[in-house]
Amino acid sequence: MKKNKTIIITVLFACVGGQKLAAQNASPYSYFGIGMFNNVDNARDIALGNTGIALEAPDYINSKNPASMTSISTRNVVFDVSGLMKYNTISSNLGTDKRLSSNFTNFSAALRISKKAFVGLSMQPTTSSDYKISSTIPIEGTASEYPITYEGSGGLSNWGASVGYKVNDNWSFGGKVKNNFGTIIRKETITTTSEVEISRDIRYTGFSYGLGTQYRKEFEDSGLLLNLGAVVNFKSKLVAKGEVGYTENKDYTNTVTSKLSTKDTSLPFEFGAGISILKNDRYRATFDFMQSQWDQVTNSVTPEKYYRQNTYGLGFEILPHRGRVQSLSEALIYRFGLNYDTGYYKVNNAKIDKMEATVGLGVPFNKIILNVNYGYGIHGVQKNIPIRENYHMINLSINFLDTWFTKRYLD
Repeated sequence: MKKNKTIIITVLFACVGGQKLAAQNASPYSYFGIGMFNNVDNARDIALGNTGIALEAPDYINSKNPASMTSISTRNVVFDVSGLMKYNTISSNLGTDKRLSSNFTNFSAALRISKKAFVGLSMQPTTSSDYKISSTIPIEGTASEYPITYEGSGGLSNWGASVGYKVNDNWSFGGKVKNNFGTIIRKETITTTSEVEISRDIRYTGFSYGLGTQYRKEFEDSGLLLNLGAVVNFKSKLVAKGEVGYTENKDYTNTVTSKLSTKDTSLPFEFGAGISILKNDRYRATFDFMQSQWDQVTNSVTPEKYYRQNTYGLGFEILPHRGRVQSLSEALIYRFGLNYDTGYYKVNNAKIDKMEATVGLGVPFNKIILNVNYGYGIHGVQKNIPIRENYHMINLSINFLDTWFTKRYLD
């Protein structure tokens, strides 16, 4: 039976053999592993091609590099609330499905506690597993097939804490720790002379750790400001525990639940580097490279093969003139970005890569900065991809700036 399931899943995503593509709640690719990883960065980073390793963050929170906190300005507290709306078109040679989804993506805060020390807290949804796919399963010894439906829900979230330290005006470093937790539910409903539902609830827990550094150098003669950044996230274990439930004939609620034997998994070792160049305090170009060593991770829940993932991001930003502005358009921040992700797993020997283009605006107010961006992407760029996703997305983040711990002066 287990062998047949593996064959069915492979054939399912290859879209051959006459299967019907049913409506997906989000992405069919969220079936694999621990779900699809969410983009939880501030809308500013996403608009800049999902870059940020070398970006300073004086008035927003940059989750890509904990060392970026050390550039928080005199308003020494920053709060960030972010969200996402996404419209997916999922297509194959068997049909097309369209879905609209929205979700909270980030809540974080960063605080200057001294001239050189900074702390931050965050809560983020790390991954999501959300799909519904119809297929068939063969009846052993016959040419007939049973209909089967695969459904998934849940995902991983994390609570994080980070610290940053400013060594001098040019160099800073930081570290972060995250508590990852969550439950992924996988259901299989087989319809024969009766209806059988197999439900697997897998709970994951584990801590992950990362380090980052940034270096800045100003060239006054040419009006250039150079920022370099680097990050490393260490491989971390995710402990898996679960239960499996068998239900026959739902009307009679005849359910048998037992412990699920599943192996632990892990998050991969990652490292990345970035560069940011600012010209005359107005024009900024940024580039990031990130590698995740998924080829060193094994997964026993689903049958895909992992490989080493590379991500490339390129961004361009136009800042307002310093001084008094005469119109709203002069006060806006304009952003453009491109991002390419090689992916990290194969389906039917095809790599599931992704390409994304973004444009965005930053709207500064007195104590609030509003960042909004639009993005268009393709999930499954290569020609031999069984299922391709084209999506439109809108990212929104609001940064609240405040000042704490100021001394009071009496006249």
